[in-house]
Amino acid sequence: MATKAYVAAIFISVLITTSAFATIWIVDNNPDPSGGYTTLSAAHAIAMSGDTIYVYPSVTAYAGITVTKQLYIFGTGFDLNIYGGQATTAGSEISGTMKFDPGSGGSFLEGFGGGFTADINVGNIIVKRNDLSKVDIGGSNCQILQNEIIGTAEPGVVTMSGNLGNVIIANNKIINTSSQGTTWARWALNCEPSSIITVVNNVLRANSAQRAIEGLGATSVAQNNIIIDGITTGDGVFQYNMSHSTLPAGTGNIENMDMSIVFENPADYTTGLHLLPGSPASGTGYGGTDMGIYGGDAPYVDGGHPGIPAIFHIESEVVTTPQNGLDVLFKAKSNRE
Repeated sequence: MATKAYVAAIFISVLITTSAFATIWIVDNNPDPSGGYTTLSAAHAIAMSGDTIYVYPSVTAYAGITVTKQLYIFGTGFDLNIYGGQATTAGSEISGTMKFDPGSGGSFLEGFGGGFTADINVGNIIVKRNDLSKVDIGGSNCQILQNEIIGTAEPGVVTMSGNLGNVIIANNKIINTSSQGTTWARWALNCEPSSIITVVNNVLRANSAQRAIEGLGATSVAQNNIIIDGITTGDGVFQYNMSHSTLPAGTGNIENMDMSIVFENPADYTTGLHLLPGSPASGTGYGGTDMGIYGGDAPYVDGGHPGIPAIFHIESEVVTTPQNGLDVLFKAKSNRE
């Protein structure tokens, strides 16, 4: 009798289109790793620009690194124990900071938990579907998409440098949970007036004495956002936004709204930000779309799983014979991009 180990439900992506010249690297720090490398640092050292790194789920977080090459780095998502539907209820978590330095332009980071920091010092970086505590943007043409960004950072959980162009911040939870008053700046989104920014379909919150959106410049746009709490300021184009308080003048803005009739639970930032049936934010955004993170062209994805095909169920016989072979049943799904 040949004993076959049960095939674990692991993070496997299938039918991925990659460059013929690119390499896929595996990072797995579990006690019985699947091969490859056990740290992001080791995989980064061997990788070439244009390569892809897949990071397996683990109960142990992976230490953040400084990225100096163009890399596509994928985890399995976060809060999978709540939302399910994937191969595992464990996520791929990062501790500390993921820093993007010169040489890393064009990199992509998606599907990680851990409440880590993204520190971007170069242009053309995409940070998507991650659980973060802070994002610092220091390059043009960056995209911050579908993330859960919750922390107490000063001067904001999302900040940026001046004189940047074409920064897109879309479909994120941007929540500063600090109860600090006005002594220190504990803002949600801290913009620079000289930068050109598109802020669309986000949900933002800061202490009522603090800024939810600060310093949006005249060449920037805020649209379809919902401000749960905090003050909104700036000279940009504010249109089709909703706030618990007042907003800068603009078309389609809805002010002084009771958030308890907007969301399922405005105090639950993990699962409560779906719009209630008949919510005043339903269909009242630009072009008749929904305001908030589940509206627009790229709705927020609960669980943060990356937009690549994946196996979500595997089962097989534990014991078989060489003559009979091994029957394996697996189910795959195409995750929404």
